[in-house]
Amino acid sequence: MKNIKRILDLIRKTGDRYIFEDEQGEIFVITSVADYENLVLKHSQVKNLSEEELLNKINKDIALWKTAQEEEKLSNTWQEIDEEKQEKDDEVDNDQYYFEPVEDEE
Repeated sequence: MKNIKRILDLIRKTGDRYIFEDEQGEIFVITSVADYENLVLKHSQVKNLSEEELLNKINKDIALWKTAQEEEKLSNTWQEIDEEKQEKDDEVDNDQYYFEPVEDEE
């Protein structure tokens, strides 16, 4: 419960959403009721925003988009690294070494 309170406080401060996956693999999003109502009712309050509020909204949307792009790029990079590592591991596994007994020279 302590972690939920920390997450909710962070959501309140940043206005972001929190995404998590439960034990069964279902994905859930925690967001404010106002944001949820806007999503469900598909109301855009852009026309009621001042110029500064509109710019803040645009900047936030751009930041969210950019973060998503960077996360996707990082995910792809890690997948490529994993694939390269697997290929190298496969190559090493294919190498065979033979040991021969050493005779003492006396």
